[in-house]
Formats: sequence, C-alpha cells, structure tokens
Amino acid sequence: MSEFSINNPVIAAVRDVNHMNYAVQTPIDTIFLMTGDILTLEENVKIARSNDKKIFIHVDLVKGLAKDKEGIKYLSRQVKPDGIVTTKTHLLLAAKKEGILTVQHLFLLDTQAYELGIKNVLDVKPDAVEIMPGLMPRVIKDLKQKIPCPIISAGLIKEEHEVREALKAGATATAIGDQSLWDLNIFKSL
Repeated sequence: MSEFSINNPVIAAVRDVNHMNYAVQTPIDTIFLMTGDILTLEENVKIARSNDKKIFIHVDLVKGLAKDKEGIKYLSRQVKPDGIVTTKTHLLLAAKKEGILTVQHLFLLDTQAYELGIKNVLDVKPDAVEIMPGLMPRVIKDLKQKIPCPIISAGLIKEEHEVREALKAGATATAIGDQSLWDLNIFKSL
C-alpha cells in the first residue's frame, strides 16, 4: 500500500460525473468522486489515471455498490481506485485489508461527535481524515494535535481565503465541490 500524499492541497470533490473531464484538466492532483454508480466507476478511474490524477471513491455515495467487504473487494480488484472515502469503520478496515488507501469522513457536529471521531480514528488508523464542516480553524488545530494522520477539510468552503485558513490551521488539503476553486495554485507554502 502506498502512503497518502498530496502535492496540491486542493482536492476536486466531483459531485457530477459530467465534471470529471474538467477536473482532470485543472492543477489538482487528487479527486474525491462523490457520485456515480457501479457502471461508471471504472471509466472515471481510467479518466483520472490517464491524466495522472489520484482518485478516491466516496463509497457511501455510489449507487449500486454494496456497503460491505465484498463491495470493497470489488472496488479494489476490479475498479482499482487509489482509495476510498467513507464514514463507516467496517469499510475502512476492509479497504485496509485490500491494500487501498483510506480516508475516514467525519461530521464534527458537536463535542460528542468530535470525541467519538478521535476515538474512531485512533482505533481504525485511516491514512487520512476528512472533516466537515471545513470552516473550523480552531478545531483543525486541536484535531491536528490529537490524531496522527493528514486532515482534509471539506464542506462550506467557498472562498480562496477559506482554503488558506484551513491550510494555515493544519489541514493537509481541502476537498472542494466548487469548480471555480479547482484551478487554485495554492501549494503548502503557507
């Protein structure tokens, strides 16, 4: 298994498969595919790979994909993405066994969710953690001190300064659905 690494801290969060062709022509190097179905996955992975982009499948959002270890085996052996994104710990563990990278998606809605999220990350040991909402510099700083993996901020990010704030607070990257921000050339030199 390779290690989670990123060169451009802007991640294209593709919510419409029709936006893949645009995403692969931007300076981003990583795509979180947050849509589609089992019939479009292989083609989207091929598009990403042919353009030297890493692609992670958000398995909670893909239609027709079983949300069990067999679904993860299918992804790993047939579709062959770089990794998965999910809120489900059993899918993260199955993906780790299959040798693909894992991004644990956390909704940090309150203190209880925050504390449970830290516990789950320490138990599962994903390769990276995606937190929502992404506009939480103080929480990013606190979380960075408590978990040993890269943090990806996501959700509600609409402005370039918000990307910079998340990165300055300690996020490794930001997953952004707004296509106008995919062309940003923000590199981790903050």
